[in-house]
Amino acid sequence: MKLFDIVKQKNINKSRQLPFIFVLWLVSFFALANEPIVIGETLIIDSKILMKKASINIRLPVSYQALEQKRYPVYFKLGTDEDFASTAGTLHELSHNQEDPMPETIFVSLTTETAVSIINRGVKSEDFINFLETDVIPYIDKHYRTQPFRILASGERFGMAPLYGLIHKPKLFQAYIMMNPWITDASGLVSDFETFLKSNKDISAFLWLSVSGESRETQNHQKILSLLQQHAPQKLTWKSAQFDQYVSALSSALVSVFADRYLASDSPVISAGVQSIKSYYQQLSENKYGYAISSENAMRALGIAMFNKEQVKKAIEVFQINIKDYPDSPHVYAVMANVLTQDGDLTEALAMRKIASELATKQNNAYDSYYKQLYTDLKSKLSAK
Repeated sequence: MKLFDIVKQKNINKSRQLPFIFVLWLVSFFALANEPIVIGETLIIDSKILMKKASINIRLPVSYQALEQKRYPVYFKLGTDEDFASTAGTLHELSHNQEDPMPETIFVSLTTETAVSIINRGVKSEDFINFLETDVIPYIDKHYRTQPFRILASGERFGMAPLYGLIHKPKLFQAYIMMNPWITDASGLVSDFETFLKSNKDISAFLWLSVSGESRETQNHQKILSLLQQHAPQKLTWKSAQFDQYVSALSSALVSVFADRYLASDSPVISAGVQSIKSYYQQLSENKYGYAISSENAMRALGIAMFNKEQVKKAIEVFQINIKDYPDSPHVYAVMANVLTQDGDLTEALAMRKIASELATKQNNAYDSYYKQLYTDLKSKLSAK
């Protein structure tokens, strides 16, 4: 097996169609007959904003129970029960190996009942934001292992809420996703956004907007884009695209949010070596995310580049650093095993394969069966000698 097989396998996974992957996930993740399919759960919380009990849906990452010390970003979605499963499937597919092309996130959304309760108050964006700020976020932060990086996403009738949140609560979330938002003239958000952009030059956030070919508020969407083109602060990263399908829009948005975490294998940062990589991710951690961002993929790319140049010892040194930095990742052991196998040290390679397989199994990692097969094959090969 060649050293680049793991990277190649990931690219194959990315190319699959999301709806198909979601079905496969449900079948494989809950493969036992007569077992219920559990995608998430509904929580009942006390709401100061609604002045009654309120319900929210939550889905925890696959690795949440196994990695007891790990903390996760949180993805908040304004919507109803109808799209909870499809959104959960999209999040799972994009983070199925825990890191690439996005990290695992805790997923929180409104139930239909709660959404209706807020809508009955007049469909005001401030009600949605106040509900999240006062009731939901404190509850989630208290009861779950969260990172200080929150994404707020919504679309259509709820689509004005992320823009309102950016304008009026710019530190509550770090990324905002608006999918085909119905930004009405009555909301006054277009003029508010212009004032916000001109008076908040130090704002640091990510904003993603999509519009379909049949948007009800295309004119205001174009006004928003024009304001961004003219007045967006330097640290406000934004992107815009046109999508007719919700799943495609969400997938593209999430990949864009986390794009700076993943460097191309020929990136100057990677080519410059270990210290360059560590410096890049330290700055990214401190200036954008607010928590330590993994350099595992970049370090792996550096090691593979060295190995392909027949600098085997240097490659092994890089992979040893990766194992030390990320001892809970099955991938760092799998790649080290590849190097050792190519270098002829099959005994040590087998030890690495075993660790990779055990960690993948424990974490319910997407590469579980793949790493187990590699371990079994190498063990059989050594036994036959």
